Amino acid sequence: MIEAVLFDMDGLLLDTERMQDKIWDKAKEHFHYDFNEAFKKEMRGINIRASLKVYEKYFGKNFDYQTVLKWRRAYFMEMAKDEGIPIKKGALELLRYAREKKIHCALATSTERDRFMQYIPYLEENIFDYFEVIVDGSMVKHSKPDPEIFLLAADKLGVAIEKCMVLEDSINGVKAGIASGAKTVMIPDLMQPTDEIKDQVYRILNDLSEVIKILK
Repeated sequence: MIEAVLFDMDGLLLDTERMQDKIWDKAKEHFHYDFNEAFKKEMRGINIRASLKVYEKYFGKNFDYQTVLKWRRAYFMEMAKDEGIPIKKGALELLRYAREKKIHCALATSTERDRFMQYIPYLEENIFDYFEVIVDGSMVKHSKPDPEIFLLAADKLGVAIEKCMVLEDSINGVKAGIASGAKTVMIPDLMQPTDEIKDQVYRILNDLSEVIKILK
């Protein structure tokens, strides 16, 4: 029986990955670096420390990481002010169901808390109010696909990881969920499951509303 659900955020609860893809394209024009599809794929689902290693892999150790990061974050917030930040299909329905049925919920995201709390004014509803526990990328040493973030979230909830369900959209996140020992469900966003993921993941669903059927 599932006692807790551990949620990723970007690309799962919030439609931010598509926003980030647009920003990478703008950054490519602005900084004249080749932020290509392979680079963007490696960047999805990881925290700041891990992303620095990806930058260095593609552009060398002299890459001006902080300047690009600051520019991208400012551009993101301008987009958020102009367009809002979309909540993914089924997210609110699932969160409300979990609250009604007293299923524990934790957010386990690679994004830092001080950053995503700035999203609240641009959301249809403050989704962060639904979580008993929030674990962000600054709270762990190892980024996804390491399972540390999910193990910490389960520990803070006081629920055995085997009784948790992990919901993820990225390959890095799904690998972390599987490695944690939780029942891991993939809801693909910009990335489709590999054959390896298909063999290992508990379920692959179209959107978050379909999770309710499993919980029932």
